[in-house]
Amino acid sequence: DRQVRLLLRLGAAFLALSAMVSLILPSTMAQLLGLPLDIAPQFTLWNIRVSAGLLLPLAGFMALAAAFLPERALRQSGAIVAFFSALLALLMALAPSPWGWGRIAFILIAALFTLLALKALRGRLRHR
Repeated sequence: DRQVRLLLRLGAAFLALSAMVSLILPSTMAQLLGLPLDIAPQFTLWNIRVSAGLLLPLAGFMALAAAFLPERALRQSGAIVAFFSALLALLMALAPSPWGWGRIAFILIAALFTLLALKALRGRLRHR
């Protein structure tokens, strides 16, 4: 219970920080992720900002979930975090963009969240 709550809070903080950087400095986020800005940069930067607009409410929801959801809903939220963190790591690894330290960092962070979520869920299953 406590591990899933902490995971959701950490995930919310990371998403909120990423979203704020994406909103304020979308070209920096594009560079970190290795996204090209030489072809239609205004569309790429706009898409980064729109993605940030989608991440902010998700971050808020994760923080609220950590604070208020009952145990069963927390377990389900942990399973969702595990699945979508793994999916994000896979998509970032398969992205058709050059490899750079920012992209590698995002893959490692997504993989870390996947492992932490699975560990938290495994701990919850043991203590039922």
